[in-house]
Amino acid sequence: MGADAPHASAMVNAPQARRWMRFLWVLAPPMLLIAAAAIVRLSLGPVLERLPADYTGSVILESDSRFRQTPDAAFSAFHQNGRRVDQVLSATGDVAIVQSHIDWTTDTGEVNYQTTGLYGVDRKTRRNVAGYGDLSRSGQFMFPPQLRDVADEVWDPYYGGPRHLAFDRNEVVDGLALAVYRFTIADLDETKTYDYLPDVPERFGGGTDGEGFLWVEPVSGTLVDMTDNGHSFFVDPATGKSIGDFSVWQARYSAQSKADLFGMATSVRRRILAAKIWLPAALLALALAWLGIGLLRLRRRARPSAE
Repeated sequence: MGADAPHASAMVNAPQARRWMRFLWVLAPPMLLIAAAAIVRLSLGPVLERLPADYTGSVILESDSRFRQTPDAAFSAFHQNGRRVDQVLSATGDVAIVQSHIDWTTDTGEVNYQTTGLYGVDRKTRRNVAGYGDLSRSGQFMFPPQLRDVADEVWDPYYGGPRHLAFDRNEVVDGLALAVYRFTIADLDETKTYDYLPDVPERFGGGTDGEGFLWVEPVSGTLVDMTDNGHSFFVDPATGKSIGDFSVWQARYSAQSKADLFGMATSVRRRILAAKIWLPAALLALALAWLGIGLLRLRRRARPSAE
């Protein structure tokens, strides 16, 4: 009788082992799917939102302008094209060093303005980082993905100083929901910028005012369009007041650049939403479906033995 005891115990434990295996097959896959959803959401999503270490970007602008070199000269009107190029030169941790260049060229090919600067940019927030770059700058260099807070300042190569930002409205353009910001800049000292003019800085200083709108796709943080109306003026150094404009412009992104930026914003937006919402949600739904079907099958298997 004693010799039969281990065999009887094994016979009793075999059904229990099979039941535990069934529970394991029901519970293990959903747990793995839930873990995969968390990994995708917390790891892949932030990677897609981080400014790449090899980032490059460019945009073409157009402007209808008027210009003169001295206060008593007549204005000449012309059309010009602008080009902005951004390129990450190096990236260490959360900070990237970005070289940003902008130039303006007339239809005849004459370059009448260009500048190049180095910017220290936070790769997560896209803000200028003090202590990096060739100047200590504040505000946004670019707009960050998942734009929720209202940005209040932007400082990029388009102007020589920071522009004040105010949220204006939400707008849907070509099926894409955009956040629209109004920007203003006033009394910006650009004497050094225009020191190629014959009377600057010997007789006059130079100042700039401007205002316009920025259209931002908030999920990707892509600036898809811009309009800018501005003027630069001679400044009397004794009074600090304007004695007349020497440059007046109405600028905008080119139609081709807008089309390219809309396409890029749509693509980046889809990848971010897929990584942070759609794919994790699909994995969680699959986990719940597996768990529900598995528990239902276990319940059906248990009914005959219960009867």
